[in-house]
Amino acid sequence: ESWGTGRAVARIPRVGGGGTHRSGQGAFGNMCRGGRMFNPTETWRKWHRKVNIKQRRYAIVSAIAASGIPSLVLAKGHKIEETPEFPLVLSDKLEEMKKTKDAVRVLKKTNVWKDIERVYASKRFRAGKGKLRNRRRVMKRGPVIIYNKDNGITRAFRNIPGVTLLNVERLNLLKIAPGGHLGRFCIWTE
Repeated sequence: ESWGTGRAVARIPRVGGGGTHRSGQGAFGNMCRGGRMFNPTETWRKWHRKVNIKQRRYAIVSAIAASGIPSLVLAKGHKIEETPEFPLVLSDKLEEMKKTKDAVRVLKKTNVWKDIERVYASKRFRAGKGKLRNRRRVMKRGPVIIYNKDNGITRAFRNIPGVTLLNVERLNLLKIAPGGHLGRFCIWTE
């Protein structure tokens, strides 16, 4: 509460009480030390959306189905013309890989590396203010690798740009259809 007029001090809310330096100091106002700022910024943003469970499941199933249709995956821009089969299923040995070197060798052997090269080539500066906000660079997304047991596969593939790793028990719709666009290139283990 301010002390009001007649005390030869500014009419600003002050700390009550006595016995300490703090008492009688200006407080609460935006021009005071230790006061709040004027017009504080607040997040009114709705970060999470509730989606019905059946709709969610339907969406994931649709996204997986779309990832098995070559024309949709090609339309999304993935380079799958030379892959030996589609959808690509690799043996469970993949899950025991520990080294990125081996992971790259497998991707090159199955001609998936073309898709990774596409990611390398697309690294560019973000348009807009995100550059100042620690989101300088953007690049395309490569293939998703869907595994059952992680015996080192996440370590082997995590350093390859554009590759996302998903456990088959916990499939994430935002990773299978990023940006709401169907047809991401999925690589499955048996």
